[in-house]
Amino acid sequence: MTTTAEPMTSPAAREADPILEVRNLKTHFPVGGGLLSGRTQWVKAVDDVSFSIFRGETFGLVGESGCGKSTLARSIVRLETPTAGEVRFEGEDLASLSRRRLRRRRKDLQVIFQDPMSSLDPRMTVRELIAEGLDIQRDLPRPERRERVEWLVERVGLRREHLDRHPHEFSGGQRQRIGIARALALRPKFILADEPVSALDVSVQAQVLNLLSELQAEFGLTYLFIAHDLSVVEYFSDRVGVMYLGKLVEVAKAEELYADPRMPYTKALLSAIPGEGGVRGRERIVLKGEVPSPIDPPSGCPFRTRCWMAQGICAEVTPPLAEVRPDHWAACHFSDRT
Repeated sequence: MTTTAEPMTSPAAREADPILEVRNLKTHFPVGGGLLSGRTQWVKAVDDVSFSIFRGETFGLVGESGCGKSTLARSIVRLETPTAGEVRFEGEDLASLSRRRLRRRRKDLQVIFQDPMSSLDPRMTVRELIAEGLDIQRDLPRPERRERVEWLVERVGLRREHLDRHPHEFSGGQRQRIGIARALALRPKFILADEPVSALDVSVQAQVLNLLSELQAEFGLTYLFIAHDLSVVEYFSDRVGVMYLGKLVEVAKAEELYADPRMPYTKALLSAIPGEGGVRGRERIVLKGEVPSPIDPPSGCPFRTRCWMAQGICAEVTPPLAEVRPDHWAACHFSDRT
């Protein structure tokens, strides 16, 4: 028997207070229908998503390009304005905060971007980049800000003499370390890591992931970790959420989701991970057709147009994200048959 409620982690976690709660979040973008039609269409980038993240865990988010992962993440930290729903951080609804209060709250929620070069002002030195947030918040006297910047640059694996250089003088891995130091400057509680290693060489990826793990243990950080590389997500995450066409379609502990996916879309994604015997002993599932347009998504289950298990009910009823086994949630009418 399934239940429909909030995707959680474990009985112990159910009794704990989540650091972040997302409730029925929607982020829709208008696209013009033309001067003559007078009709506005909407891209449903994030469409009624709910989940929680608990203090100290890493919540991985995966899905095909264009599924809404980054828009969801940016909506959570208010880099995008949600259309509807709630985002509660430590019980406080970020959408209802005044501009002044939101500015103060932002120091607790920081971002590590995919492309550090595009997020670092090329005119600023490393010292200025790391100190920028400290200068805006003004929580520390100037001498202490300087000491913190110098300590941070060494903590992420760079040297003090790097502080007076500019971003273009560094490699991709070094620039990402600068981005990490910048995110840490305000001592955040929550970090959105949006594809933080996808632009790096494999050897450098491992170094950056190890650094992020060390920092999480050292500072008690909570991560929302977005990546295309499913192997990286498995290695780095405690729990994993799978998105498809703006919806969260499966959530489970990483080891359980990778061992026994209950949603056909998740099963197809994981079948593509290389491993012993070709694809981890799984038969490769090649999805047919294209991802539907988020402007006009299919009725019922959003995945039904590409699903080999689809039946009549799939076109008529949208499957809820339901608990199909303890702490494992899937949005599929036939999750017990996958």
